[in-house]
Amino acid sequence: MQYNCSHGEYLGGNPGNGDGAYWLCSEPRFWPRETDKEYKCLMYSFGVGGDFTFDDEIANRGCEVHSFDPTEQLEDGLVRESGVTFHKIGISATDTDKDGNGWKMRTLKTLIKELGHNGRYIDYLKMDTESYEEGLMQQVLDNDLAKCVRHYAQEIHLFGPISSPGKLAKCRHLYRAMTQLNDHGWRLYNTTDNCRYLKSPDPHARQLQVKPSMVNSGNAILWETMFVNFAATEPCKVE
Repeated sequence: MQYNCSHGEYLGGNPGNGDGAYWLCSEPRFWPRETDKEYKCLMYSFGVGGDFTFDDEIANRGCEVHSFDPTEQLEDGLVRESGVTFHKIGISATDTDKDGNGWKMRTLKTLIKELGHNGRYIDYLKMDTESYEEGLMQQVLDNDLAKCVRHYAQEIHLFGPISSPGKLAKCRHLYRAMTQLNDHGWRLYNTTDNCRYLKSPDPHARQLQVKPSMVNSGNAILWETMFVNFAATEPCKVE
């Protein structure tokens, strides 16, 4: 870990195995509502997968939360009891109203503009879409948004065989993007070994056990990683 958060909360998720849960570092520097209840915080959550529990927890703390997932069979614009607003939209490198899957897709920059969030911080940015983690991080970097995001949480999906050029390129892109964000003040403060998918009867099972087979087979390693930003110095500005 690069930072020891003195006040963290593990929120949401499946009560049986913790799937879908994420950490919130509620130190005032990274979570202004901890000391200023009038502060209007904002969260973007990409990838619902039928589980709004973490998003609901953040909304119940007085935050404006927008959840995005083009695969959910829910009405676009639905507002949940918690106040979470659902958007039937996916995150992508380009804007389109209908991609090859028939999904509406938007870039992060476009969403900030279309939702009227120019001039605000994104207090929590969460990414769990089974792919594209490196793409979202690259968008943050390319659009000078690293300085307006206070928290970033993602589930990293590394699928083998990483001996294949495409899979190896993804690993390198992930590493490069996280290194660049570190240079912009982002610090890793928590990781969760998502060994649940192994479905092992061994309670001490860890994903590193499948690391050797990732090289030449299709095994996967999944990690939830959470960052706080020491250089969140100004609100998001996009044109």
